[in-house]
Amino acid sequence: MNTMAGGGELTGARSWAGNRAEMISVLLVFFVSLLINAWMPLAYPAVPVSDFGGIVEFAALIADKGPFAHGWYWNLFSAGTPTLLSVPLALSSADDVVVARIATVLVLTLVSVLPMLLLRNVVPLWARLTIALAIALMPARIVFSGVIAQDNWVQLPVVALACLAVRNLYGKGRGYPAWSALLWCLSLYVRQEMLVAALPLALLAAWPFRSAGKGRAVATFAAVGLLLALAAAGQRQAASGDFALTSRHGGVSLLGSYVPGAGFGWVPYDAYVASRAPELAADPERLRAQAGRMALDEIKARPGFHLLRRLGAVVDTATGRDGSLQYWALAAGDPSGAKRSAEKEASASKLAADFVSPIIASTVLLHALFLAAAYVGFRTRDRALIALFLAVGLKAGIHFVFAVQARFFLVVYVLEAIAIGLALVRLQQLPALRRSTAITAVVALAALALAVGSLARLGGWVEHQEAQWARQLKTAFQPNLSRSRIDCQLVGGRVRVADGSTYSFVVGHDDPEPGEFAELRCLVSPGQGESSVVVEVEDKYAPGGFPDRMIQVVTLDGQSLLRHDVAAEAGNGWWSQAISLQPGQVRDLRIRVEGLRPDKGPAWGSAAETAVRFKAAQ
Repeated sequence: MNTMAGGGELTGARSWAGNRAEMISVLLVFFVSLLINAWMPLAYPAVPVSDFGGIVEFAALIADKGPFAHGWYWNLFSAGTPTLLSVPLALSSADDVVVARIATVLVLTLVSVLPMLLLRNVVPLWARLTIALAIALMPARIVFSGVIAQDNWVQLPVVALACLAVRNLYGKGRGYPAWSALLWCLSLYVRQEMLVAALPLALLAAWPFRSAGKGRAVATFAAVGLLLALAAAGQRQAASGDFALTSRHGGVSLLGSYVPGAGFGWVPYDAYVASRAPELAADPERLRAQAGRMALDEIKARPGFHLLRRLGAVVDTATGRDGSLQYWALAAGDPSGAKRSAEKEASASKLAADFVSPIIASTVLLHALFLAAAYVGFRTRDRALIALFLAVGLKAGIHFVFAVQARFFLVVYVLEAIAIGLALVRLQQLPALRRSTAITAVVALAALALAVGSLARLGGWVEHQEAQWARQLKTAFQPNLSRSRIDCQLVGGRVRVADGSTYSFVVGHDDPEPGEFAELRCLVSPGQGESSVVVEVEDKYAPGGFPDRMIQVVTLDGQSLLRHDVAAEAGNGWWSQAISLQPGQVRDLRIRVEGLRPDKGPAWGSAAETAVRFKAAQ
């Protein structure tokens, strides 16, 4: 075997793997993984809110109405996880959320087991155990294991595809074109960006390196892939009218990553659109068509700023530093208003804090070792390591450009674990390469640690730049009423929506300090023969159970009309109040949103978005 050619069975694979050892090892990995992945859902069952609640609702809809059920979900989600999850939901009479949690735990458990099974006889047992236990014991995966997310489900087909690629390269090399196409399409069916990110692995798994029939393999891969892609696109068309493999939110997802206030994440783009292209504000279809172009215009206007900001965003989320994994797993509120006991709430908060350092440290170390593994791959021309590097790079690159969250990198972590295990085998074969690989790992670790340590300073600079940028948006508001004159000015905060009838605003930072506020100050003057107008204020935050985070305060001529805790009770909606007017009288109306004791991480600044509108009295 030529170990420098990037192919052939890895030395020692068979000699390490006896049948009894195999059985014991597989069972060990299965039970360890099952116990670890079941711990969080049992001890701290995550409430399926936001996108995760949408996934469960989407799956329940398909279970009830069939795979072509109509609904708004098609605009936002890939259909893979809801369709697959609809099967156990349809077969079980238990609570949908409980069934979804159990199914997610089983999927995550199998992710650790697959390398043990699919890499048998081509990768040594010790290396497979290293890969499997590294996947099972990752703090980031452990804390997020109770969340019903596409990012948990996509790991299974992607890991299977990666293992198939390794098996094809290191084994007999006959190619698995049909299986490769199936797993590739299943991956993109669950998360649409895997269409691009998983392609290097799919090609490596399909290609017959050491057998004839290359044309037949290409034809099989293309036929199976095309058939499955048409099936996925056909399902979407039958349900939503869109013949496409992707959802329709790509352009607006891009725009929300580049508007003022996006920082290292994503924010609603309403205020930006209202300021820069008000003709699109009330036309969602035109906005979807134009959103990508608007985002590109902003990128071209500030390329250096956005380059640094997006690099910081990738590092922030790829290391779990943003805290979103712990938030969704342990802190997200129940939309129904149900509350945990004070003891359980304190325990969850402590656990979330305890996970911070292990997640950051383990992911930084994992990335450093992966870069060292990639170095081994390029030095030895190992096609499997190179394909894994390309898949990880494409996945990170997609999120560098588009929206990025920590959960998007969970599948990256498992691919990196596979690469590290393969690189360790190569280093066992090639002692001369160990020293330079160790140096590469140390340098990568130092560079990543420095990058993570610099994020706070970079984030502060980004916030300062965006604050100046945001001031260019409209801070004045003159609602369109036929007779009364109302002149409003925003003091502090940021504008979200500014059209002729509604004005929506938030405080200056997504994670505000206590006392930070935004206030819309309005002078209301009566029109001819008009005795009153109606002001309406909206609380947009539906979940409850989080008192003393953010409040809304409305005063008229210094007298309090409303003091509302945004997140104390579940529910959202409009509050209204008639304002009496006298001829020649100017009334001072102020609508304020302010932070009381907002905790860091959940972005209470954006959650407490406040909308205001005026109407003529009936």
